[in-house]
Amino acid sequence: MKKSKQAWIGTIPLFIGIIALTLGLLFAFFLITYLQLSHYLPLWISLPLSLIGAFILFAAFLNIPIPRRKKDPTSDLNINDKIAEGAWCSVYMKKSDKNLVVKQLYFCGWGHNDYRKHKALVIGKEKICGKWNPLILWFLHNYMLLYQMIGLKRRLRFEQSIDALPTTSNVSYTGLRYEQTFVPRELTVENCPENIVEQFKKLNDDLERCGLYIDDVHARNVRLTENGQIQIVDGELYSGGEEWIKSKLVVLINGAMVSNMEKVLGNDRIIAWVDHRERVDNIVKKAFNTESEIKKF
Repeated sequence: MKKSKQAWIGTIPLFIGIIALTLGLLFAFFLITYLQLSHYLPLWISLPLSLIGAFILFAAFLNIPIPRRKKDPTSDLNINDKIAEGAWCSVYMKKSDKNLVVKQLYFCGWGHNDYRKHKALVIGKEKICGKWNPLILWFLHNYMLLYQMIGLKRRLRFEQSIDALPTTSNVSYTGLRYEQTFVPRELTVENCPENIVEQFKKLNDDLERCGLYIDDVHARNVRLTENGQIQIVDGELYSGGEEWIKSKLVVLINGAMVSNMEKVLGNDRIIAWVDHRERVDNIVKKAFNTESEIKKF
């Protein structure tokens, strides 16, 4: 039986549609401004003023305040069960089953809310979300959440074909919550498996067979089972086309924090953001005290 494979194009049509909608909105603001000014001013003045007016209207539109969801999405979870907190989710040990964790993604205004280093057009306030959020930050936040949800759907679809993905279950797409197998051990210099390079090469081969890339694989997103097998507990799954666009956009929009993208241990389908977080490559180099252990595939 032929195994399914993710199409290269992925959600690129959606991305193109959003770009077209944005350009259409800009043109509509330009047209509205021009139709008003052209009655009173000559063409050589009304055209440049219309361009300026369109930008001002567009900026005002992007800064329409949007209220956050009223209820804290983690209000039914016990703070004492929290075992980790990341940029996009909180992780809780499931009370009824210690072999599972509950992951709650943040709604806009709850949890992850600092966009001060993003190149988003926000006027008159710090780029920090809270009770009220500029439309542009609300949109960016939810657009990134959309890809996390798409990544979860792909985990459910392909996790039986990729050994390094832990089991995901009970996904609530509207509640931004899901459960995952608890993987007990962090990846550290002291417990780095001797065959970690081979394990990542196997993961890369599995991803290639499925037509996928996995993103944001820094050291904290790699955990180890009791027998030393790597498990990628976070990070989105992208198609080839999505990865080609996404990596460029992240550096463009968030360049103050993310300077580049790199291949993890030389594997082209396993991507890490170059930022302040610990890199898998650094841990492997320290563990074996040599770069010769890291083969470039």
